[in-house]
Amino acid sequence: MAERRTVLKGVLAASGAAIAGTGTSTAAPTPGRGGPYSTPVELRWLGVAGWEIVIDGDRSIVFDPYLSRMPCLGPTGRLDPGLPLRNDPAAVERVAAHHLAGAPELILVSHGHFDHVADVPQLLGRPEWRRSRIRTVCDETVRHLLTAMGTPPARVADVIQVKGGEYLQFDGYTVEVFRSLHSQLADHGSFAPGRRAAPPRRPAVLGDLVEGDTFAYQVSVDSGPRILLMGASNFVERELSGIRPDVALVPMSSHGAVHRYVERLLRATENPPLLIPTHHDDLVAPLGTAVTAHAERTSAAQQLSRLAPSGCRVLDPGPLRPVDLGTAFA
Repeated sequence: MAERRTVLKGVLAASGAAIAGTGTSTAAPTPGRGGPYSTPVELRWLGVAGWEIVIDGDRSIVFDPYLSRMPCLGPTGRLDPGLPLRNDPAAVERVAAHHLAGAPELILVSHGHFDHVADVPQLLGRPEWRRSRIRTVCDETVRHLLTAMGTPPARVADVIQVKGGEYLQFDGYTVEVFRSLHSQLADHGSFAPGRRAAPPRRPAVLGDLVEGDTFAYQVSVDSGPRILLMGASNFVERELSGIRPDVALVPMSSHGAVHRYVERLLRATENPPLLIPTHHDDLVAPLGTAVTAHAERTSAAQQLSRLAPSGCRVLDPGPLRPVDLGTAFA
C-alpha cells in the first residue's frame, strides 16, 4: 500500500498536480510531522464525531456535523433504532451562526447514521449560505438519504459521490478517501446496517438512516498538516498503512469487539504526533454542559494516553473551542 501511494504521488506530481505530504510536489513542501506550518489551520470539535477544519482563518471543511443531539437511547441504555428522529433546528442554527467560520467548502460524511448525517440537510439548505458553493463528499447511500430528507436538489446535484480510494485535489489542499469499517457492538453486530440504491421514503426513525459504506478521510493542507478523520472506532488496516498523518482524530466509542483497535491504528499510521479523541461524548447532552459527558471524555482521553507511545501528544479539547495546530504540538 505504501509503495502504491508513493508511485501515485509521483505520477500526479509529474503531471503538475500539487500534492501535500511526502513525495515530489509543485506546491511549497509540506513541513515535517508536527510542524511548524506556514498555513494556519484550526480544528473545532462539534461534538460526537463532528469537526470543522479552518484554513487561513476563513476557509473551512466540515466533517460529520451532528448538532441536534436528539434522544437516541432506549430503556437499556443502548441505541434504539425505533426512536423517532427529533432534529433540533435551533441548536444547528446556533452553532452555524455563532461558531462556524462560515459556509464550508466541503462537508465530508463518513457514513449514513443519524449522528453523522441527520443535520447535513439543514446546513446545506441554510439561506445565509445559498450563494456559497458547498460540496458534500459521501457514498451513494448518503446521497439518497440527503434527497429523502429534503436537501435542496442543487446541493444534491453537487455531491461528490465516492467509493473509497479517491484522491481529490482542491485549491490549497487534498482529500484522500479510504474504505473503512463501522464500530462493532459487543456481539460483533452493528447499528442500522444497510444500503440505499434509490431515495427511500422520508426517514422517520433513527434506524431509517442506515450505514451505507463507511469512509475515513485524510485532509492534507499545502504547507500545513495532514489530518486523519474517522467516524467510527474501526478501520481497514491495509487502507491506512503508511499514510503518516500529523493529527489523528481517533474515535473512542465502544470498540471492545475490535482486536487491539488503538494499537493497530497507531502502528498503521506510524504514531501521529498529535492524537485527539473523538466520538467519545454521551451523544445527547447539550454541548459542554453535562458532567456525564465530561466524565466519558476524560476516560477516553486517559485510555488513549495509556496506549499512545512516547512522542505522541494526546489533546482533548472542549466542544466548539478552536485548537490552533500551529501551537498544539508544543
